[in-house]
Amino acid sequence: MKKALLIGLLVAICTTITYAQSRRITGRVTEAGTGEPLAGVTIQIKGTSTGTVSGENGVYALTAPNDAVLIFSFLGYVTIEETVGQRSSIDISLAIDEAKLSEVVVVGYGEQTQRYKTQNVSVVGEENIKNVPAISPQQLLQGQAAGVQMTNSSGLLGSAAQIRVRGASSITAGGQPLFVIDGVPMNEGAYSTGQGGSARLNPLLNINPNDIENMTVLKDAAAVAIYGSRGANGVVLITTKKGAAGQKTRVNFDYFTGWSKPTGLIDMMDAEQFKNYVNEYNEAKGLQPETFPDGEFDWVEGVSRTGRVNNYSISAAGGNEKTKFYFGGNYAKETGFTVGNDLKKLSGRLNLEHNISSRVKFGVNFSTSYVDMDRIGAENSTYAPLTSAFLFLPFIQPFDDEGKYVNTGFPQNVLGLEALNTNKFYSSRSTGNAYAEFRLIDNLKFKTDWGIDRIQTEEKYREVDLFTPGGIGSRFIIQDFKWMTTNSLNYDKSFNNTHSIGLFAAHSFETSRFEDITVEGAGFASDKLINVISASTPLTTTSEGTEWALESYIFRANYRFRDKYLLEGTFRSDGSSRFDASKRYGSFWAVSGGWILTEEEFLQSASWLDFLKLTASYGTSGNNDVTNFPYPGLYQGGTEADYGGSSGLRPIQTPNPALTWEETAQFDIGLSTVVIDNRIKLDVNFYQKRTRAPGLLVSIPMPYTTGFDIVRKNVGKMENRGIEIGLNTTNIRARDFEWNTSINISFVKNKMLALPDDSKDEDGRSIIQATNAQRAILGHSLNSFYLYRFHGINPETGDAEWLTKDGKPTTTPGNADRVIAGNADPKFYGGFNNTVTYKGFDLGVNFNFMYGNKVLIDGLRFTGNMNPASGLNKSTDLLDYWKKPGDKAYAPSLSSPTTSRFSNLSTLQLQDGSYLRLKMLTLGYSLPKDLMSRTKLLSNARIYALAQNIWTIKNKDFRGADPEVSANGGSNQVVGESFFALPQPKTITVGVNLTF
Repeated sequence: MKKALLIGLLVAICTTITYAQSRRITGRVTEAGTGEPLAGVTIQIKGTSTGTVSGENGVYALTAPNDAVLIFSFLGYVTIEETVGQRSSIDISLAIDEAKLSEVVVVGYGEQTQRYKTQNVSVVGEENIKNVPAISPQQLLQGQAAGVQMTNSSGLLGSAAQIRVRGASSITAGGQPLFVIDGVPMNEGAYSTGQGGSARLNPLLNINPNDIENMTVLKDAAAVAIYGSRGANGVVLITTKKGAAGQKTRVNFDYFTGWSKPTGLIDMMDAEQFKNYVNEYNEAKGLQPETFPDGEFDWVEGVSRTGRVNNYSISAAGGNEKTKFYFGGNYAKETGFTVGNDLKKLSGRLNLEHNISSRVKFGVNFSTSYVDMDRIGAENSTYAPLTSAFLFLPFIQPFDDEGKYVNTGFPQNVLGLEALNTNKFYSSRSTGNAYAEFRLIDNLKFKTDWGIDRIQTEEKYREVDLFTPGGIGSRFIIQDFKWMTTNSLNYDKSFNNTHSIGLFAAHSFETSRFEDITVEGAGFASDKLINVISASTPLTTTSEGTEWALESYIFRANYRFRDKYLLEGTFRSDGSSRFDASKRYGSFWAVSGGWILTEEEFLQSASWLDFLKLTASYGTSGNNDVTNFPYPGLYQGGTEADYGGSSGLRPIQTPNPALTWEETAQFDIGLSTVVIDNRIKLDVNFYQKRTRAPGLLVSIPMPYTTGFDIVRKNVGKMENRGIEIGLNTTNIRARDFEWNTSINISFVKNKMLALPDDSKDEDGRSIIQATNAQRAILGHSLNSFYLYRFHGINPETGDAEWLTKDGKPTTTPGNADRVIAGNADPKFYGGFNNTVTYKGFDLGVNFNFMYGNKVLIDGLRFTGNMNPASGLNKSTDLLDYWKKPGDKAYAPSLSSPTTSRFSNLSTLQLQDGSYLRLKMLTLGYSLPKDLMSRTKLLSNARIYALAQNIWTIKNKDFRGADPEVSANGGSNQVVGESFFALPQPKTITVGVNLTF
């Protein structure tokens, strides 16, 4: 009895203690400054999932332990934490969080808030950039922004990616977005001969990714119309890092090193396989057997290596009430996974802003960089190491008996070329701006901004006597220098918390001068003489220059009523020297509106709904990315114009004074919503984008009898329709653990609405031919593949069969049997990203994907040529040839008459380009803060590892090195074609990041 009484007493005491440690908490949440009650505020016990939401009058109630910490959070307000202690009533005032309410988004010529913007933009922010070691910023865009399709054209160092924003908008004018760094639009042109890749090099090659604060992609008309004649392909705004007032100077050092291999290669026959195949082929054809040299050399292995990268970055940032600064420096050295492909980059940046007084400030953003590259031939070049390695007969040797390089003829000895020849590319670029801002009255600012973009490239080539008797050398130098000025007025004013207006007006002028010079000579007395001046026979001496200018008048106005009804209008007038005086000025405009539904009373009771906004826009933008002076009749002198030994002129361009820029009209409607305590954010947009009258800028072929090859005209119309979906979720948010997910997916369909009648296909449809395989077809995609359809190997006869136009098998297809066999446009594409943090650990898993597109692996026509007389090696696929009735083989019988046409261009080389790729896998660990504080030197230390392109899912029947291909690094007409392009690198990187 006593024992039972004692147990009961203990239980009662424990119950009393437990009850005493928890209490009922009530209170009211209001807005700081106004005292207005806030409904829908989340009150959560920290470290648990227990919580409640404030009611209509801001009142809340919940039970919590004495030592609990309550978290008060609400969209657009500063989050507050309060310890319960002995209190039973806790009233809270939440202040508006200007940073969140209104998370600032960089737009054209200014900034807006996420909450009140009516434009459609995608932001790749600091959280997407800070833990990603990269050599070029383009690596930070892929799979990160809805509506942005980025395809790496090659694994070649320095190569340009193809970037499309909401599909293609042009045929032969520029197709890449406009890149703007800190307000300065970047020049983008052909700064190379293209020997080492596309002539259009990566425009972001010279930028240090560690200097980037964020990247904003402008997509709809409301966003791009302010860039007028250059906005039709979208605009990518890059904002670099700045210091902050009151920030103690912080020094950051980052170093990473890595190793790379190709993601995939083509399996080629070894010497034994090739010899057996040839004699089996000869026997089947009734030919004599062949004898072959002894020995073997693995050319693919010979030209391959483990790529290496070492990257060093250092930066310092800080500031006080008067001055803010950021300094960044970077050195990178990278070697590709094929011999001869090396890159070194050195860059520096200084961003400075100083307040002279409360009304006047000035600033400077300046960067300079230098790139030194060893180059190799790229697509469609047997001077490219990997291309020739696939084609070399496996018993051909690169060395003689003395170990010296030999001339192998065709293909040429690429190991000797890379070891003995000089093939250098140098690039220096300086960009920046200086500005002054004056607050004329409280709400009116005047800003004057002066910017430059100066790029100079130099190619130095020297081929030794072994490969070209007497040797040959050349030097090619390009300089493009732009300066610009923009003067603007900006007025913002709110009235009685009911009306808010913003007005912006600017005048801008920019001009750029392009010059190049080429010298070439042959006949060198010694291979040690590398400069062209030592050549005995001059071959080429050319020099030319051209200039363009653009004058612009820019206006923007926005209006907000009761913080829930939004309206904005934009107008820009551009005058371009590229067009005749009668067509020089064009006007571009946009209107957009928004409705924040969560500000309406009928949605105030939906406590789960944090934010809901509808937007719509319509407007126009342009594309003037053509050569300078494409409209007048032009004449040129030179040797081709000599007449009887006297100098003369010859016409080189037919006139068309009616030529003008393309105009693209775009309609967009979007929905943005945030639900469940800011844990889920969804953005959905539908758009229709039409390039319309006066028509697409098209280069139309002319009969050779006219003396001209093309004439440029405004003809044709094009449409892109699409849907973009972006979803961001906070899956778990606990004391030491957080898991966030983001996914974006974009659907787009391209269609040619009108084309010139100069060329038609067999069905009477207007077309523009791009390659033997790809063309623009009226009523279909710009990038349609038009080919014979390969049917397969007949299991009974062993013959290769194709399909006629009517779908019947045939062994002798003709031109009339070609059909539209798909296109290079994906049905959808996007990215899927996860970030997980646990205490000091962080994990990032980033995928990108593409589905429904076709790619042409054109090199398969060579590796799949069954005839040994081609003198080239064969793919191991050809070993799977038909031998007996019933065989399901890849290749026809060796005795079949169809062997001669088996590798002809058809859908046999057309592959399903769909893929899902683990683009980046990052794992990092940050040392504990208390440990850092003890060092009295470091404030943060993180070690990390990164794997790129390590896992790819593709079609099981895909034949080729890599499904992620797109020839020419930015061509609108030729997309998804590859001729032995280098696959993407598979990279493992480790590094350390230290903050002092």
